Amino acid sequence: MKLKRSFTVLLALAFSSSIAFAQTSKQELNDQFYEAVRRGDLAAVTALLDKGADVNAKFRYGATALFKAAERGHTEIVKLLLARGADVTLKETFYGATAMTWALDGDHVETVRALLEKDSDNVGDVLMTGVREGKDAYVEIALAKGGLKPEALTAAWVTASSDKDRSAIAEMLKKAGAQPPPEIDAATLQTYVGRYKSDQGNEIVVSVKDGKITAALANQGALVMMSMDKITFRPAAFEGFTLTFTMTGNKVSGLTMMQGTRPTAYKRVEESGKP
Repeated sequence: MKLKRSFTVLLALAFSSSIAFAQTSKQELNDQFYEAVRRGDLAAVTALLDKGADVNAKFRYGATALFKAAERGHTEIVKLLLARGADVTLKETFYGATAMTWALDGDHVETVRALLEKDSDNVGDVLMTGVREGKDAYVEIALAKGGLKPEALTAAWVTASSDKDRSAIAEMLKKAGAQPPPEIDAATLQTYVGRYKSDQGNEIVVSVKDGKITAALANQGALVMMSMDKITFRPAAFEGFTLTFTMTGNKVSGLTMMQGTRPTAYKRVEESGKP
């Protein structure tokens, strides 16, 4: 009985050791794969994937090999990784960046093109990067990809039109169908001026400068807003943030700030001595 028990224990230890070895080997394979991507060695990357390296293996801060390939501008490797199932939507945990973020940051035009072909959700970011940085190639890539919302084209046109060095881009956007934002008369804009406060105690100060609404949030600089309609405004430089003013009768009584999909209501603060 003792001999049988000893054999069972040895068998269990051998089995657990084989699992540990397999796990170590897999990690080593993934590490070799990541290093090959970093070097830009397409042949080695292909071979390691064929051996079983995980195309979506996560490394420091949750980044994958696709992040490194995009950062380095290794376009052919990016294409290979995407073809093998690399997830282009993942975000690393340090900056919250995607592979597209790193490709744009490194100014790797062809890498950006390859990533956008796989996932069009970043087309707006590509467009606005091109507009802000005066890079026609990104604007052309985004327009060619299509799927841009009318308000995204308008915002891009507003941003480009505010800089004389971006006139060629503004014209490009106009030809693509960009329309100027709705014009709001000065008297109406003036009715929105004031302080607004949420139930959480946060404040937004709205003013008008050079015929445009500006919104100053606590501890932040003033954002120049463009009109989407008579009561809704957003920054031209980025999306995902809007202010919509609330009317009670013919008087502005508050606003709703929308960040992403999260709305926050603000009530207008009546200044002393004002009606």
